[in-house]
Amino acid sequence: MTTSPTDCPLRLGAPAEFAAIRDFFRLAQFDDATLCRVLRIGEMSEFGSVRWPEVNLDALPAPLAWCLEVFAHGQAMDEEKSRDVCGEPVFAALHAVGLLRRSTKNPTAVLCPVWVYPADGFVMASDRREDPEGGLFNPPTDVVFPAIYPGTLRFLRLLPEARGREALDHCGGSGIGALRLARTSRMAVTADLTERSAFFAEFNGRLNGVAIESLCGDLYAPVAGRQFDLICAHPPFVPATGETMVYRDGGETGEAVTRRIIEGLPAHLRPGGTAVVLCVACDTGPQTFEQRAREWLGEAREEFDLVFGLEKILSVADVVESMRKRGQQFGDDAARQLHERLRTAGTRQFVYGALFIRRGVERVAEAPVRVRLTLAGRAADFERLLAWRQRRRQPGFSNWLAQSRPQLPAGLILTARHVVQDGDLVPAEFVFSIEAGFSAALRPDAWVVPLAARLNGKQTVQTVFAEAQAADELPAGFTLEAFLDLIQRMFDLGLLVLPDGLA
Repeated sequence: MTTSPTDCPLRLGAPAEFAAIRDFFRLAQFDDATLCRVLRIGEMSEFGSVRWPEVNLDALPAPLAWCLEVFAHGQAMDEEKSRDVCGEPVFAALHAVGLLRRSTKNPTAVLCPVWVYPADGFVMASDRREDPEGGLFNPPTDVVFPAIYPGTLRFLRLLPEARGREALDHCGGSGIGALRLARTSRMAVTADLTERSAFFAEFNGRLNGVAIESLCGDLYAPVAGRQFDLICAHPPFVPATGETMVYRDGGETGEAVTRRIIEGLPAHLRPGGTAVVLCVACDTGPQTFEQRAREWLGEAREEFDLVFGLEKILSVADVVESMRKRGQQFGDDAARQLHERLRTAGTRQFVYGALFIRRGVERVAEAPVRVRLTLAGRAADFERLLAWRQRRRQPGFSNWLAQSRPQLPAGLILTARHVVQDGDLVPAEFVFSIEAGFSAALRPDAWVVPLAARLNGKQTVQTVFAEAQAADELPAGFTLEAFLDLIQRMFDLGLLVLPDGLA
């Protein structure tokens, strides 16, 4: 995307101009860590809570204070002071690319017509949330929203490393996803339905000196005939209500875009590749979201393994009420109509989380799995689970598992509940639990606990079983096969790991 939409204030300047601006931001320490420290926030998603009157800008170096005022806070500044702070070459470069313009209300002042801020180690530009001159603000229907919303930062933390391969980010918006992917990919492509987003993504790539390919079009249309090793998306998910906002409109039930992304994977995801979709979707009466997603893959469904990390469940009533409270033109009648539409579509509940899809080279007979995703969850947690599921499908898995040397992971908790019986305090229930990337729990029989304690990464599963059998510590008739089933279940839940991975 090389031409600016008619209503976009930004321009694609010369490489030397972008390089001068990058150097200025770097010397000013206009970065995530510095802003979080100076503004006393935990991460950039908390930027909206900053109390600017309490920020002591006078105590900061002049370039950083100026960047905060003009770019982050969105204030107009005296032109002469701005020239002095920036230096003439940087001041001219900022004007050339549209990051500065003269105020229409005060000819001696300059301002930034867009919002500029650090995010994930980059400096990003997106549409402002108010009129820069303080007038009535009407955002465009294709508004490019900030790259520091909590959901966006969550999405970035869930992106796997591209490992030198080709990656595609759907619904790219500002381009932050492709910029993150570009750190580890051979080629990072961002695609968005609107020209405005495609242009902002191209601008942000050049602003950060990162080569990304920014395309405009409807999902896979601009990459027809191409395949990728990593496809990711953080699609719009709000059910359509007649008030069209491109960046959030997700169709009749909110999952139309998500469905089309998944339907396109057989044609565009290479074998061995991974797709990641952070989304809100629906559980229907008979099926979970991940089961429905597998059906959307069509005839190729058995080539794919699906893991859905569930972070939050929302009732239909909660979603409708949330939209009613937020929507400026979404009254009681519209709320009732939407509720009925969702009921007719069979929506049982909404689910928010991350869907990881791995395309294999062999048939995947296993059903999709749902796990509980925590805020600590990262791509590596999904990749470990997908690798484990692939190992389970290999010939000779039972023999391999019997000879493996698993151990209990750091963070595992064993809780024992005791009750009084005949005057004595005796254990009545044991629970293994863990809160890591995924949360899980298992209630084993009492005799399992001492066996699990022997799984320390030094003994094989078969050895632990044989020793327990010889010591008469097992229930009558309990076989090695049954013990392997228990070990497999503990691996499934993340209650056992291998010291050196799955090799």
